[in-house]
Amino acid sequence: MQSSTLYFDQFELDLNSYELRKSGRVIKLEKLPMELLILLAERQGQLVTREQIIQRLWGDDVFVDTRQGINTAVRKLRIALGDDSEHPRLLQTVPGRGYRLLVPVSGPDTAPSQKNSEAAVSPPVAPSLETAPANAVQARERWPVAAMVGGLFALLAIVSLVFFALGWHSTRLPSGKAWVQITNFADSATQPALSPDGHMIAFIRGPETFVTPGEIYVKILPDGEPVRLTHDGQPKMAPVFSPDGSRIAYTATDRNFGWNTWVVPVLGGEPRELLPNAAALTWVDRQHVMFSEIKTATSLMGVATATESRSGERDIYVRSHWGMTWGMAHRSWLSPDRKWVLISEMDSVGWGPCRVVPFDGSSGGEAVGPKPARCTYASWSPDGRTMYFSADAGDGYHIWRQDFPNGSPKQLTSGPTEEEGIAVSTDGRSLITCAGIRESTVWLHDSHGDRQISGEGYASVPGMGLGGGGGTHSLFSPDAKRLFYLVRREGSREFTSGELWMADLDTGKNEVVLPGILMDEFYIAPDGDRVIFRALDTQEISHVWIASLEHRTPPQQLSASPSYAISPGPGGEVYFRAREGGQEFQYGIGPNETVPRKIFAEPANGFISPQGDWSFTRDDGIIAQPTRGGLPIRICPSCEIGWGPNGKFLYVRFRDIGEQGGGKTLAFELPPGKELLALPPSGLKSAEAAKGLKVAAEIDMSGKGVFAPGPDPSIYAYTRLTVQRNLYRIPLN
Repeated sequence: MQSSTLYFDQFELDLNSYELRKSGRVIKLEKLPMELLILLAERQGQLVTREQIIQRLWGDDVFVDTRQGINTAVRKLRIALGDDSEHPRLLQTVPGRGYRLLVPVSGPDTAPSQKNSEAAVSPPVAPSLETAPANAVQARERWPVAAMVGGLFALLAIVSLVFFALGWHSTRLPSGKAWVQITNFADSATQPALSPDGHMIAFIRGPETFVTPGEIYVKILPDGEPVRLTHDGQPKMAPVFSPDGSRIAYTATDRNFGWNTWVVPVLGGEPRELLPNAAALTWVDRQHVMFSEIKTATSLMGVATATESRSGERDIYVRSHWGMTWGMAHRSWLSPDRKWVLISEMDSVGWGPCRVVPFDGSSGGEAVGPKPARCTYASWSPDGRTMYFSADAGDGYHIWRQDFPNGSPKQLTSGPTEEEGIAVSTDGRSLITCAGIRESTVWLHDSHGDRQISGEGYASVPGMGLGGGGGTHSLFSPDAKRLFYLVRREGSREFTSGELWMADLDTGKNEVVLPGILMDEFYIAPDGDRVIFRALDTQEISHVWIASLEHRTPPQQLSASPSYAISPGPGGEVYFRAREGGQEFQYGIGPNETVPRKIFAEPANGFISPQGDWSFTRDDGIIAQPTRGGLPIRICPSCEIGWGPNGKFLYVRFRDIGEQGGGKTLAFELPPGKELLALPPSGLKSAEAAKGLKVAAEIDMSGKGVFAPGPDPSIYAYTRLTVQRNLYRIPLN
């Protein structure tokens, strides 16, 4: 059989090893952009329509919005090829139609027959179930591209076809048809939980897999109609059935960011609060429960067990008890023998690997599942011999398994969708998860209306204060002609992280500004020439940096100790919080200074206003403390605040908990020289409470995520999330 390497421009596309190389160097390329590149190379010079791409990448069983998936694959492919979307040399976009590879391709079968071309796009790449570890499955089986000439090659073609039919399916389920779809919503169903007898499933109809706006639903399996049980509009998470199957417990968050457990009857009725300060509650037995709770002395979230009345409470796991730093153990799952607990937790960076700890609380346990990875859900097999995880090890959230106690993690699902949430059936032969696609784009609102700014990829902007770091993130250039945003790179554990991109608002051109540097918070300096940002080092320790947007000088690290929550100060000063010992303090560094200085002698956990007149913390609401002495002012029980780039407007946002946002943002024009306005003694409890104040603008945030103010209330940026998820049953045997 002839070589299966295709050559174009300076690149080699090896179909056997499933690798893209440039001058002998392997270029990392994920599955979807790799499949797209193979399709474009096979159709060299021809227009490949979006419909053909959908067929190749997703197959017939498409159950998600593929538009953003294609955009993401194209963007990643362009980055790998070093191509420019505005002035393409290799990959051309035909608006509204598809894409075309512009350069000649040499190698075997570069002009396949129509029959073979159709066959090449037919194998579905729907969500799949793998039996081998992901790191062992590097060469992906696929149809051979080389032409089969003569009897020998015809025989080889038949052998290859049989190999595909058997070899592909030996590592993958046949297609998405092997997955049984349980819900069929146009929006999103998440966080599945099975009843003890396996005949019912509870879930949240909401967009997010952590805390989400949405309502609790229950459905009789397999074909019952979903029934809505709650109608309160509260953000929720982690539904679970009681041992007798008569109630569903769930976590609801209040306006003060409290985590409380409520229960609602399965047959319908009024929900009632079961336990305050108790999240992701599950039953140990008919009398005892296990839950996460905020530890008031440490402001950490640990896992505890008690009765439903909270009597006999004892700790199972608190991160700080075992010499580990700040953490939030949000969810836990007890093993069938009640000796071990799986935990998903956050640290100061983001979601970390899951952890297994003894139920008796005798140790801090150890990390399990793929590492490093973001692990958000876990579960046990009915016999307790297998652990299951929903984790992102660099290619999105997928299902993993690991034998207990001494197995190695193995990836089960793969493909274009992400899978989060795990409910294992009582017989251990299947699990239920939510699968779908989640994309984020950056939009601009100005005098022309609303338009999308970001192109391909998962794009975002930093949020406002005590909800998104410091109080001001100036994302616009001083002349408001450029907008800066982040495009996420795979593998980062941070909540919002990516490369810095710039959009020219006049021409519509987008380009990466600091390639290869991943940052979270950032803002553009008042001179418009520099960016101040927060980034992790190789040990995942956060530091503050400053870099030239024109690459005139190398990026400079401003803080040696762990630091975050950056915001601009007067005269080009940079404010941030830094950790000293076990406490955090407010620091500042001026443009001509080389060593940060401590601003306050006392520990601080908030941020400072742009002119340095106020220090903001969250203590039963957002509190503003005068930095030069005086009485504190309550801003609001639950909101986010920030200032526009020129400091003339104060923005206060009231929204639901969750990334999708919603609610309203109020813009107040400030008196000259002032950073705050006169407020009622109790602060602003809602947007409606500001009716007696002079509001410059009221912005409806429906369908808008993170908000970033511009030079005046008529100009602002925001994120828009596109989410579609449904529940699927996946066989395990």
